[in-house]
Amino acid sequence: MDNLSCTDAWMGGRMEWGACFSVWCWLLWKFRCSRVLDEDFVEREGIYDRGCRLLVECESTFGVTVAPVRELHRRQCWVGPARGWVKLNVDAAVGVSDDRASVGGVIRGADGEWIFGFTRFVGRCTVLLVELWAMFDGLRHAWAVNCRRVELEMDNKEVERILKHDSESLGASALVMSIHEWLRKDWVVIVRHVPRECNGVVDSLAALGQDYGWQGSTFPAPPWGIVHRLDDER
Repeated sequence: MDNLSCTDAWMGGRMEWGACFSVWCWLLWKFRCSRVLDEDFVEREGIYDRGCRLLVECESTFGVTVAPVRELHRRQCWVGPARGWVKLNVDAAVGVSDDRASVGGVIRGADGEWIFGFTRFVGRCTVLLVELWAMFDGLRHAWAVNCRRVELEMDNKEVERILKHDSESLGASALVMSIHEWLRKDWVVIVRHVPRECNGVVDSLAALGQDYGWQGSTFPAPPWGIVHRLDDER
């Protein structure tokens, strides 16, 4: 009760602790129930990120003051790249009950036009590792379709830190070293982290990888199952 009623500032005075505490406690419980009771449950959004999204809804509905989440809310849509560039969004999905992992990615132009998409199953691995596989596949495909100015976005902050050498997690792995080799090729790639809301289309595409096996599939045109999300983001 002390936590729920607490109005103390949190994270440098940017959030009310009571609102954050209640939302994240509920999400921890919901996540546990889903993992235990739902064999098909797939973790596509971290508890922290989902909590921020729900706090935005709390703020708009009940007037709860959470200043940093307002900043997140302003940026929670896909934004096209600059003219002459393409935007590559990558994401991954991991089944909580069996760790079956798949990746996906989509390349779009400045007006949101579809250039290329891909998805594939990568086996059983952790969330962090499969996010790195998504980036590796994304870079490989972007190079293959002759993209040379690329804005690469993902919604996993730890992956961004690893690639910027700000984290020791998996830093010496062969996969990370292979990604750095791709980044050193004769092209310009800007890597950045974005909220999950900016990655909606590719989130759906990554989930499709479970159905395509190891060889995966590429999409010169958007698959029908995500056309509505593509139109929404555009």
